Amino acid sequence: MRIGIDARWIFPQISGVGRVTEKLIHHLGEIDPENHYLLFFNDSSLMARYWRRWERYTNLEPVSVPWGIFSPAGQVGMPALIRKMELDIFHSTNYFLPLLLWKTRMVITIHDLIPLKFPHFTPRAKKTRFNWFFRWILLRCSHRADRVITISLHTRNDLITELGLPAEKITVVYNGIDSKYRVLERERVLRFCQEKLGSTSPFILYVGRFDPYKNVAGLILAFDRFRRDRKDDPRLVLAGHPDPRYPETGEIVRSLGLESRVVFLDGVDEDELIYLYNGARILILPSFYEGFGLPPLESMACGTPVIVSDRGSLPEVIGDAGLFVDPDREESITGAIRTLWESDRLRSELREKGFKRAKDFSWEKTARETLEVYESLAGSPAENKPRSWRGKAVSAAGVKL
Repeated sequence: MRIGIDARWIFPQISGVGRVTEKLIHHLGEIDPENHYLLFFNDSSLMARYWRRWERYTNLEPVSVPWGIFSPAGQVGMPALIRKMELDIFHSTNYFLPLLLWKTRMVITIHDLIPLKFPHFTPRAKKTRFNWFFRWILLRCSHRADRVITISLHTRNDLITELGLPAEKITVVYNGIDSKYRVLERERVLRFCQEKLGSTSPFILYVGRFDPYKNVAGLILAFDRFRRDRKDDPRLVLAGHPDPRYPETGEIVRSLGLESRVVFLDGVDEDELIYLYNGARILILPSFYEGFGLPPLESMACGTPVIVSDRGSLPEVIGDAGLFVDPDREESITGAIRTLWESDRLRSELREKGFKRAKDFSWEKTARETLEVYESLAGSPAENKPRSWRGKAVSAAGVKL
């Protein structure tokens, strides 16, 4: 088959969706020499960067297009280009598809429905401010797709109840962990921490965005309660790109006078992240909702125990390998931090459980199960196009490299 993957979801500042897209492409390149994959980029510098990593895979081919994901012109241009390239399947690794494309089978990955279910969790996001349009797009794209992939049973159930998707149309494919997430030699980790953080003293780590649903504000307040009157003077390290839409995190740190105890790290690359996981005493993700939650799994693979909230898919993903907290209760977060920080026995116990749990997830497994979805569509007709979309598509030029 000739399979197109929308790599435009990989952005310069890597996000969860971008990470999933990148890892899926890399491992399909490794495991599947039978099919040919065309990877659509609209950023030439990003395409060049990733192609240097993938050029050894003869089954992968980069394609440059002039349209962004949400470009109106792309809604015309992408279908024309996809037909010209005679793709059998087109896979968008997030919620948006070229809606004027028919006859080609399409796969869409939907990670979560946060803007629909909990609009107050993302108050300044465009998806929330234009909630009616986001719902319309989700309905059109999910019902047009021949198969919907989602990343947890929790999100699968949301798709059935919120969007009315038939269960048989949805396949759960869990995200994975790269083998590079592992325990590193302690001296190397301490040298990294000294250079990056200016200290080798133990710290609590958060990895992720600063949207309100991530509950970083609640984490900082809980950390402030925990660190009071302690002689070991712990630190909190927040690794994630600052979001100008949500400046509250920095404001809370300043209002509490925690500038010397809370470290913001922007632009951490993957290799540095592995060192941070190894150096942390605890990884915490106190979100109000997660469609999956990669950082806890990555942390467990590096031997660092985790605290997560009891919401969304986190209990499903973490199993019995972490401590769970109520994200609405600051004292719940503080208590879990204190318990895990002070108990060598519990940290050791969760460390061993974490290693075991992390082994259940790999990007190779993700790629193989995604390939099974593609193969299940081989030879089957594409979903019928709604009557209101009938018409002749205007041809558009794409630049193939």
